[in-house]
Amino acid sequence: MSFVFYGTIHQGWIQHPLVVRYFASHPIEYIITVMFFVGIAILLVKYLAVLSQRQLLQRSPILPPNPHTKPLPAVHAISDLDFVSQHEKKYGISMLSERLKVHLQSVSRSNSAGNLDTEIRSRAEDAAVKTDADYGLTRLILWAIPMIGFLGTVIGITVALDNLDLSTINESSKKLAAGLAIAFDTTGLAIALAVVLFFVQFLVHREESNLLTETDRLTEMELCGRFEQNDPQKDDDSFAAIRRLLENITVSIEQAAVKQTKVWEECIAAANQKYAQLTQQSAETLKISLTSALNESMEYHAKSLVQAESELLSQANRTTILFNEAFSKSAASMLALREETVRQTETVREILGANTQLVQLEERLRENLSVVANVGNFEETVNSLAAAIHLLNSNRRSELRAG
Repeated sequence: MSFVFYGTIHQGWIQHPLVVRYFASHPIEYIITVMFFVGIAILLVKYLAVLSQRQLLQRSPILPPNPHTKPLPAVHAISDLDFVSQHEKKYGISMLSERLKVHLQSVSRSNSAGNLDTEIRSRAEDAAVKTDADYGLTRLILWAIPMIGFLGTVIGITVALDNLDLSTINESSKKLAAGLAIAFDTTGLAIALAVVLFFVQFLVHREESNLLTETDRLTEMELCGRFEQNDPQKDDDSFAAIRRLLENITVSIEQAAVKQTKVWEECIAAANQKYAQLTQQSAETLKISLTSALNESMEYHAKSLVQAESELLSQANRTTILFNEAFSKSAASMLALREETVRQTETVREILGANTQLVQLEERLRENLSVVANVGNFEETVNSLAAAIHLLNSNRRSELRAG
């Protein structure tokens, strides 16, 4: 800035007499101007840094909100440090992120947040002191500019007194005026530039103080009340160790749960796709299996019905043969008892009637056997048939004896 300013003056781009008189008439003026531009450059860099930090503060809050109703354990500070690191990689390093990292590292190392509030206030005070100390060079320049101006005054008065010669009043008065001009010009320039620099410093310092205040507020908002306010020195050692162990296990489980959830989601997606394929294949296989099983079952039942029917017919034929043999013996007895023709005739008629009933019974028996074969009660029916035949034989013998 100094080279550009004086370059424009010496190149003739700036020819205003006041500018040339107050900035480029004496080496003291060059020194004062250069020091002024150095102070302005320092303040300008600070102001740009403040603007950059204000833009980064608009990205706050950095830490995720507490999902629980109660404060988090101190061991959770490790995961919060990861969030802060990710935020810095994404948006850049800010005063707030640096402050959060310092406090979270302190909580992580001590495994306690009992002194967190005190540390936050202490860090805020240290930051204010450091910010105020950063203006040391600017304050030095503000002090040096008037001093150099006064030095110019002393030099100017000294030159004026050296050139004072009472014998030549006219020439001495001109030299005296030139010396006094240097004295007053350098002093006036120093005072003017010091006042400007002081106001610029005041504005920048106020903006930076507001930035620190906002940073302190956001730090307290994100950290105060976030962690459990425990003091391991006041707790019983065994219970404190167990609690810290459980807190570490809880954090590990939470992290593992997040990873496991992602793995499960991938497995479920793959399983759904596989299940859709298997479902289609299983449906076709099940259809074929059911069809085959139904066919086999129908064939088995058909064979069972045919076998039951043939057994039933065989039993009926044996019963008919036995009945015919008994009837033949009865006919022989009737021939031997010709004298009882009337009663024998009646007996024969009754026997013929019984034979007719037996034929009807046999037809009903076949129908019943067919029905019984369908319901699976074959043995019971056969027993009933044997009992019926036995009853008929008993009736017939009784009639024959009575005859």
